[in-house]
Order: sequence, then structure tokens, then C-alpha cells
Amino acid sequence: MRRALPFRPHRAAGYTLVELMVTLVLTLLLLAAGFSFYMMSRSSYATIDDNANLQERGNFAMSVVTRLLRQTAFTPPSKDEQGSGGLMVVQDPMLSGLDRCAAPTVAPDANELEQLTCGQGAAINNSDAVMIRFFGNSDDTNKPDGSTIDCSGQAVAGYTDQGQAARQRGLAVLYVGAGASGKPALKCRYRPRDAAGQELLDDPLADEELVPGVESFQLLYGVTVNGDMVPDKYVAAAAMNATDWKNVVTVKVAMVIRADNASADAAGPGSFSLFGTLGANVADATFQPAQDLKSARKLFTATVQLHNYLSCFEGDPACYF
Repeated sequence: MRRALPFRPHRAAGYTLVELMVTLVLTLLLLAAGFSFYMMSRSSYATIDDNANLQERGNFAMSVVTRLLRQTAFTPPSKDEQGSGGLMVVQDPMLSGLDRCAAPTVAPDANELEQLTCGQGAAINNSDAVMIRFFGNSDDTNKPDGSTIDCSGQAVAGYTDQGQAARQRGLAVLYVGAGASGKPALKCRYRPRDAAGQELLDDPLADEELVPGVESFQLLYGVTVNGDMVPDKYVAAAAMNATDWKNVVTVKVAMVIRADNASADAAGPGSFSLFGTLGANVADATFQPAQDLKSARKLFTATVQLHNYLSCFEGDPACYF
């Protein structure tokens, strides 16, 4: 017969409620620290990514705008029937701009000269529009040789008809409009091409988004008044007259570009002085962001000399105009 052992009480093993609470608190602290580190790393990555994107966008936008401006008024020798060469004579300006211009287009005026006009609605952040004209070049097969391009990046062919030479010039219209994301973007309008690369003069202008995030696009035109090729005044398009457009020797460009992410200081970016002291008496020379204030922004500026205007003035005063 098996003998029953006497009962001996044992001390309870495990954790007390206090120990469990302490463990839980320590675990939560570790989780909070890990989450904070993750958020800090994520914010740092977003900031680095935004800065890289801003720099890339700004560099590309400026490269497009400055190249087009440097092409302003490029004119090859005339292809007249006598073969005398010389520069083409074009009546309408090679450069034209409008302040606070939305949905710009190009249309002939009463004298059949193509002029820049604005569409309906308000311009995004009072941004400007500019029309740049220049001739193209073709090789022996009448195909564009790529020496000049429009804002779409396509080469511009040389003119084929002496009587239509003015209309067959390259055309680029730069402005700020709503991009594919609905946010402001630098856009361009240009003439579509046929299979041979010739511009279709009677078709509507094609429209293309160049750089997303461009919120403000402002221009000042340096005008020489005494023929020394040095700008004597910088004025906005609204203050220009027909004579001034023929005497533009430099163009100052200012763009404010924003990033995609909300990674900037919650206090907001403040205002941007687009032209410094030069814009003290110029309308729209200060940009104050009003939307997406946590997005990083950067100001890009450049001054472009219009070399082709100089050669024009040093040659025949009537050339190009």
C-alpha cells in the first residue's frame, strides 16, 4: 500500500503586479524611443530627398530657360534669290513678355504679326510669361541639324520659304500652369512638327510640362537706352514699350520651386525677395507662399545676356526688326 506524503506548502513563483507594470513601462519606453528614432530618420531622409529634388529641379529649369534666352534672335544669313546673304529682316520682336499671364498663346494682330496674348483666368502666383523667337538651321536634306531647339527639346528647322520666314522661326513660350499633379509647374508651348521636322504653322500650339513645383516665375528685362549694350534699366514687361523690346540686352530670371513632401519647418518658409534691391519698386518682386507651407522651397536666379541682339546691333540696326 502506497503511503501518502505529507503536504508541504511551497512559496509562490512568478512576477508580482508591480514587476509586471515596471516591465510594461520599460517596454513602452523602448518602443517610444525606437519609434522616435524611426520618425527622425524618416524626416531626415525626406529632407535630404527634398533638397536633392529641389536642386535638380532648379538646375534643370534654369538650364532650359537660360538656353532658350541665349537663342533669342538667332538669325542665319538670308536665303534670298539673289544669294546676297545678309541677315534676315523680321518686323515683330524676337522677345516678348507679359506680366501676370495665365494660359498664354500666340496669335496674329491686326498687322498679321504674331503676338503673345494671355488666356482666361488669373496667373498662378502672378507669374509672368515670355515668348522667345529664333531661327533654326537645317542640313543639306532640309532636316533640322540640332543647333537650336525649342522648349520641348526638339530641333528647329531652318525656314524654307522667304516669304514665310518670320512665321517659320522657332517659338517657345514659357509660363507657370497647373501640372499633372494639379500643383504649379513650369510649362512651355511650342509648335508641333510634321514628319520632316518642320513646324506646323496653322496647328494649335502644343503644351508640355517641363518642371514640377515651380510656383513663381518672374522676369526683369535689362534695356539699353544709349546703344552701349549695357543695361541702363531693369523693368517688368508691363513697363516696356515697343522700342524697349528691341533694346533688351539682358534678362533676369527668378523662380521659386517647392518640394513634394511636407518636411520643412512648421513655421513656414517666409517670403522670398526675387530680385533683391533691384526689385524694390517692381510689382511681384516678392513671393509669399500661401499653400503647403510645410513644403521646402528654394529661390533660383540667373542673369542672361542676349548675345544675338548684340551682333544684330553691331551690324545692321534694321536687322531682325
